[in-house]
Amino acid sequence: MKVIHIVLVKFKDEISEEAKQQTIKDVLALKDSIPEISIASAGKNFTDRGKGYEYGWVVELNKKEDLPVYANHQSHVDFLSKYKATFEDVLAFDYEF
Repeated sequence: MKVIHIVLVKFKDEISEEAKQQTIKDVLALKDSIPEISIASAGKNFTDRGKGYEYGWVVELNKKEDLPVYANHQSHVDFLSKYKATFEDVLAFDYEF
């Protein structure tokens, strides 16, 4: 079974649009350094149903056991170190299919 990892983000008010766009570029770049990621996509919400969550990304992994490998990979840890302070709130949701 494959795993889908969904992340929705509310950025702090003071974060610029350029910084938000760089976050998206950097999250997509994780696919280049974390072999367990089979597909990655990201973008800005364009509906009024997002409840304040402005950006989101989806990472597909090949199996459930890959999730902690991804989460603890140095590239992901570095990403969180760089961007976690820019987030007002984060919602993560994982499922198998």
